[in-house]
Amino acid sequence: MHVNRKDTRIAFYCSSLSWGGLEINTLRYARWMQDAGYQVCIYTPAGTPLHDAAVRTGIPLRKIRRNRKYLDLSAAIQISRMFRADGMHVVWFRDTRDMDVLGWARRFAMGKIKLIYQQAMQFGISKRDPFHAFRFRAIDIWVSTLDFLAEQVRTQTHFPAARIRVIPLGSDILVDRSSRDQVRSSWNIPPGGTVAGVFGRLDPLKDQLCAIRALHLLHARYPGMHLIIAGSSTRNEGNDYERMLRRHVHQLDLQDHVHFIPHSDRIHEWYAALDLFLLTSRGETFGTVTIEAMHFGLPIAGTNSSGTPELLEHGHAGLLYEPGNADELSQCCMRYLESPELARSTGEYAAQRARRLYSKEASVAGMAAVVDGLIR
Repeated sequence: MHVNRKDTRIAFYCSSLSWGGLEINTLRYARWMQDAGYQVCIYTPAGTPLHDAAVRTGIPLRKIRRNRKYLDLSAAIQISRMFRADGMHVVWFRDTRDMDVLGWARRFAMGKIKLIYQQAMQFGISKRDPFHAFRFRAIDIWVSTLDFLAEQVRTQTHFPAARIRVIPLGSDILVDRSSRDQVRSSWNIPPGGTVAGVFGRLDPLKDQLCAIRALHLLHARYPGMHLIIAGSSTRNEGNDYERMLRRHVHQLDLQDHVHFIPHSDRIHEWYAALDLFLLTSRGETFGTVTIEAMHFGLPIAGTNSSGTPELLEHGHAGLLYEPGNADELSQCCMRYLESPELARSTGEYAAQRARRLYSKEASVAGMAAVVDGLIR
């Protein structure tokens, strides 16, 4: 049966009040699926960063109240009625906090809506107990972004393997290096300096401190090396970690070589200004910044944990080091700095891999196949 996409309606549901990878990808996929011909609508509380970003983007919106994590049956009834009134066929969500309320909403809709969960986090413990078995039963298709996540679902839940799909996140970042010198100048980096970058929110689990310590180890040998730490503290959670990072920079006398850049929409210009990209997170399920750096063909040093080894093809598309080990990270950087050929070939291979597996086109094709299959 042929699926008429312009008559297929997809609800993107997210009750989160924050603004990070989960919310950014919700907006991104709503826009991409709209561009692919589907009717989309974002369901989110008013005044959230996601709501305001959707308004700026022009994506249709429905305001909801922030539901509770468990047994919010009144919210589920209201949401189910909204979905049916809006003629939604498929509901897409990423936040486990919304899983319970959407499961009940699907039940109240008597199966007239289909539920797609796009897995954003890895499992810490087994989910094979009756509570999780019941909770997961409402999900029609479980989308894992990497093979290692899909294997966790198969081994740590009772979710049917036939309803699991592996579809990596994609990126449509503009690869343009023309801003390189201008951006470096705005960072007060002199010509000829080597620039490494860490991008992401300022958080202990992102471990920007490891990058600062690695730079300290490298600095005697490479005094012209600079480190960019781009990102902001998590909204509404204080900035104690950021203050600690800045104190550490001063204690190591690196204040002229470590540059803190607040989050902005100019991230594609930042990649263009780098020589090396560092993924220092202690456990990154799927590093969007990693695949963006791959698209730019940057030599990457990433932590040997969670999804990063799979993204970097276990060392072929970037060097790996143990999380938190500044000495190993400095050794990875030194290998690139002392072998420009290694840096070039690794970056080129990473760019090819990103275009093949982690592009917008590849990801949208996979998600469209899921949606069309459910509609059929």
